[in-house]
Amino acid sequence: MHPADIANAPPMPPGPVGVQSRLEPMLVRLPPALAAELRVLARKTRVRQSDYLREAVADLLAKYGHLPAGRSAM
Repeated sequence: MHPADIANAPPMPPGPVGVQSRLEPMLVRLPPALAAELRVLARKTRVRQSDYLREAVADLLAKYGHLPAGRSAM
């Protein structure tokens, strides 16, 4: 999957009435070598690190069949 696919993915279905869907903040700790390589990749491709991390989580959830209802693999 390419990060551009994330930007073009259909929006998540709305939650309960009056609640907008938004990104949930989450702290992720990476070993220094992985963090450095992610930074290099993000700079080289001009794709945000957070986009790559969301893509990785979506791929992992799809692999194990745990995507949220109403979502397809990005």
